[in-house]
Amino acid sequence: MKEFVLTHVVKNVSSMKEKESHFSDVEEHFGVGWSIAVMKEFVLTHVVENVSSLKENEPHFSDVEEHFGVGWKLKFYRRSDYRLSFYLFCEIPCNNGNWSISTNFKLKLLSATGKTLVKPATVVFGNSSKEKVDSWGFMSCLEWSILEKDYVVDDTVTLEAHVKIEKMIGIEKKLRDFSESAEEISDVVLIVDNQKFYVSKLFLAGQSSYFKALLCGKFQESEKSEITLTDINPIDFQNFLEILHGEPAINGNDKIEFRKKNQSVFTENTFDGILQLADMYDAKTVIRQCEKYLMQESDRTLKEKLKISAKYNLKYLRDKCLLKIETVEDIRSVVSGDLTKMNPLVLAALLQKCLSLH
Repeated sequence: MKEFVLTHVVKNVSSMKEKESHFSDVEEHFGVGWSIAVMKEFVLTHVVENVSSLKENEPHFSDVEEHFGVGWKLKFYRRSDYRLSFYLFCEIPCNNGNWSISTNFKLKLLSATGKTLVKPATVVFGNSSKEKVDSWGFMSCLEWSILEKDYVVDDTVTLEAHVKIEKMIGIEKKLRDFSESAEEISDVVLIVDNQKFYVSKLFLAGQSSYFKALLCGKFQESEKSEITLTDINPIDFQNFLEILHGEPAINGNDKIEFRKKNQSVFTENTFDGILQLADMYDAKTVIRQCEKYLMQESDRTLKEKLKISAKYNLKYLRDKCLLKIETVEDIRSVVSGDLTKMNPLVLAALLQKCLSLH
């Protein structure tokens, strides 16, 4: 028997470019050249238990798994006509720009007896077309009776999706990883909309009075290894943590195809969510970075910046904005229709400016 082994060590995996495949050096064996190709592929696996108790038209989802900066999950349910529906979902929350992911994938039903059903598809997920595509699958995949007969063993069945990504556009890379790979240097898990963030209690407590009270105070949560945070978005929280951990913050680019290591967490699309969390959690470092971004890089109008400075008590931003007001027209441009809703300090400063111009 003719056999050989190819070995290739892939370095700097986190910096692999989205559109680039990697190949090992070619080795000749038995008169033929061989190499290893490293591509963007992954497999989702979900074991469905208690199949017999599944209700009609009640959707069930696997846990979300992140692959290449994108959340993926499986959806399945029993239709009222006793057929199986089976879908692959792609999650891109909080992305205001166009994005697309070109894929080839196979949805599979597996049986412990070795029987397999394969449903292939070629799909472009995204919102660059007229209609957003965030899921794709088969509404009538298989008769339920055949599923029970050929694929269900001990009231369980295994679902898989084998996904190959051909091309990605508009998907921002994370600057810092807070996934399970950071478990060794963390001592608490924060859960946001089913997404887990592995972080350090002491670090968060030193940066935020909210987390100091929550994680090191007398609350019940201080004794827990996993804590759920409600009413926030996981993408906003990822961006917030990146700023908190010292990733580059100041960059005025509004549209970026891929966010690389030296690019900013801040864009006009991400800024609001970051500042809201910084204010909510009383994270002074992040608030200062937000204020610096508005003062130096943001293209927002003077009126918008003054409104933000008043809402979040950003004194340096407010003072810088007021210094730029030099004419009556400037004053008119920043005054809102309802003066009662304006910040008293800003209104008083504008009145003083107005008097000095007459």
